Amino acid sequence: MTPDEAVRTMASRLSAIDWERHGDKAWSKAVLLKEYFRRAARWAAAYGCESPLPFFDIAACVNSTVRADQNLIDDVLARANTRGSRSVKRLLPFILHWAAVRATLDADLPHELEDPFEPLILLFERGGGFHTENGEVDLELKSVRMAGWRRRADDPPLPSFAPDVLDEIDRAGSIAQFGYVIEPL
Repeated sequence: MTPDEAVRTMASRLSAIDWERHGDKAWSKAVLLKEYFRRAARWAAAYGCESPLPFFDIAACVNSTVRADQNLIDDVLARANTRGSRSVKRLLPFILHWAAVRATLDADLPHELEDPFEPLILLFERGGGFHTENGEVDLELKSVRMAGWRRRADDPPLPSFAPDVLDEIDRAGSIAQFGYVIEPL
């Protein structure tokens, strides 16, 4: 797949996301977010990325000369109804730039490093985005602190992204927090 095709494919995937948040997937989204932190920390360490925040342009750290087409980025941003989340709107170009870098340099990228953005994309596909405030990522019924995100580099990886595994995380989290399984808000 060419870099342009990879970016267009990712743009289609991002454009298909229902950005409305429903709350019932907060626990799996928290797990996916922590997996993103782990992966971002590993990429940051491997390439000497200096970002103090976990949401950064990993593609620019790997190869700043490979970028997604700005018109396509603008189109994705225009389609993304993220309910005003500046954090998510800031992230979408990073994901598209990563698709271009990955398609361009795939054979030269470290094989031990997983796709950094896949957990975030799955998080979005499970029901919208998030917003950040006071050093935390707010996922509606659950929040995750951003502090110490680089220390997650050595955490064990999430063993499965299978929908039934993520659904079980939500079921168990809902019962633990509320005593019953919540329905979408």
